[in-house]
Formats: sequence, structure tokens, C-alpha cells
Amino acid sequence: MILLVRSFFFFSFLFSLCQGAIEEESLFIGWQGEKNIVRSPNIGNKDDTKPWVEQISWKPRAYVYHNFLTKSEARHIVNVAGKHMKRSTVVGENDKGVVSNYRTSYGTFINRNVDAVIDSIEQRIALWTHLPPINQEDMQVLRYGATNKYGPHTDGLGRVATVLMYLVAPEAGGETAFINSEWATQGQASRATSMNLSDCAKGHVAFKPKMGDALLFYDRKPDYKTEDSNSEHTGCPVVSGVKWNAVKWIHGEPFNANSYSMSRGDWMHKNDPDPGMCVNRHSQCEAWANVDECNKNSQYMADNCALACKLCSPCSDNDKECINSNRAKAGYLILEAKELASLLD
Repeated sequence: MILLVRSFFFFSFLFSLCQGAIEEESLFIGWQGEKNIVRSPNIGNKDDTKPWVEQISWKPRAYVYHNFLTKSEARHIVNVAGKHMKRSTVVGENDKGVVSNYRTSYGTFINRNVDAVIDSIEQRIALWTHLPPINQEDMQVLRYGATNKYGPHTDGLGRVATVLMYLVAPEAGGETAFINSEWATQGQASRATSMNLSDCAKGHVAFKPKMGDALLFYDRKPDYKTEDSNSEHTGCPVVSGVKWNAVKWIHGEPFNANSYSMSRGDWMHKNDPDPGMCVNRHSQCEAWANVDECNKNSQYMADNCALACKLCSPCSDNDKECINSNRAKAGYLILEAKELASLLD
């Protein structure tokens, strides 16, 4: 009798466990034919200010992080970079930067980890890409005016991923377009036909710039070894208005690890004078000039010891004509005060 009672309670216990499991599993998607319902983002809704990620292509692997930057973060980047903007270069012989009509933007670099705002952005990029901040290169800030462009290219140089952040959107043109690409969904491909893209972007997976959005694409395949030819892309010419963006190139391993920890508080973020003011940025400039460093190390000396190398004329603080003359001579952007003010409003 005792054995029968024990058996009854044992099987009752097993039944209750199974019943509970069935009740819980009935809540799982697919157990009884249910379908997972995924929230569809408000694509094209200009009032949608919440951050969300949209995959736009598998070839290449490309994603848009809508509303990645706040307006104040975009302003901060422009404010830090503004007076240092110089004609962009491409990689030439011996990996040296050379000016080319293939790339007609103006740009500069902001060191990694230079202040709390830049560090916060880099940390978010790391979370998104699953690659630590120390793997990132310095942030390149670019300004494209009317007709400015960057022809078809891959980012190469050992980079595994690229993040483009849009600081100021042009009125027309300026899309980032992938040359050999496929939209992730047929719906996206259909929408692209009504997106009012420029001729350069039509027929390609292309992203139309919007302030605060960021575009991530992988330069290499998932093995991080093989370059993905589908990542070839172009910066379409700006048709009207001005485009500002910030670029983060990312490696599969730490990039210049020593400079990462030393960069906070770098000279660029201090109240250094306008490059058009014609000054020496290092106490040793005159000594270096006396031993012919202006010729031996011309690029560094031009950027940091222009006065010692007699590459410019000293100017007073309010002499805009003199300052702009020096800027033009050195290849710096002559940024109209009106444009800069409108960007920082």
C-alpha cells in the first residue's frame, strides 16, 4: 500500500513537471505555429529620433545606425576639426599622402581618446562593431563642398571595418554608394527607386546622408583575412549644399597602442592658434630649421614649424586677409565664418 502511494505521488510529480514545461514551451515562438513579430522601424519618418540599426546589405555586410550621434556630438566634432581642415590626400608612392583630383574633399584627424566626447563615441563604435577602441585609427573629419567627391575605392591597409558618421547632410548628392552590391531585402531595393538619389548612387546600394546617422561596413569577409571586393565604394559628388562626415577605420588588432594611451589632451583640442597665424608649435622649431629639417622632414615641419621654415607671414589676430592667405598657401580650407556658424548653431 505504501509503495502504491509513493508511486502515485512520484508520477503526479512527473506529470506536473511535464505539464509546466509544456505550458512554458507553449509560449516559445514556433511551438504551435506562431511567428515572431519584429518591430518594423519607421523608415523615412523624419520625426523618428530614436536610435535603431538597419541592415542594408549582405554584399558587402553593411548596416546603418540611425541617430547614432546627437546633434551636440556632431557640433563638437566640427568645432574641434574646423580650423585644421586641409586638402585631403590619397596614398601615393611609398605610402605617402598626395593631393589628387580623385579625392577633392578637405579633412583633418582628431586623435583617439582626446576628450570625453570623442571617447564616448569611440566606446559606442566598439560596442557596435565588437572591436575594442584601441583597434580604431584616429577619427578623420571630412568636408565636401559642391562637386567634391571621392572616387571608387576600397579602404584596405589592413582595415577590417569602416564607420562613417554624418555630421552635416548636403541638400542633394553626397551619398555613399557601393559599386558591386546587393540590397539586403527586396523592399529596400524597391524603396531605393523612389529615394531621389543622385545619378552616381542610382542602381547601387547607397546611403543618403542624414545628420547623426552612421554607416558601418566590413572591408573584409568574416574570416577577417580576405578583403571583400564588394566593399568597394564611392563618395558621390555633392550636388548642392555641404557634407561633413567623420570616418573611423578599424583593425582586427590594436592599432598604434602606445599613442592611444598618450592622446588624451592632445594639442589639437587645446586653444592653439589658427594655422593661418604662422607660428611655431614646438619649442625646438628654430633649432630644427637650422639643421635643414625643413627639407629633410618637410611635411612635419610645414605642419608644425611654418614660421621657422619661412613658409608663411606672421599675422595679427584680426588680419583675416593675412590669415586666409597663409591658409591658402598651406592648403587649408578657407572656411567662411557664416558656414561654420550655421554648423554650430
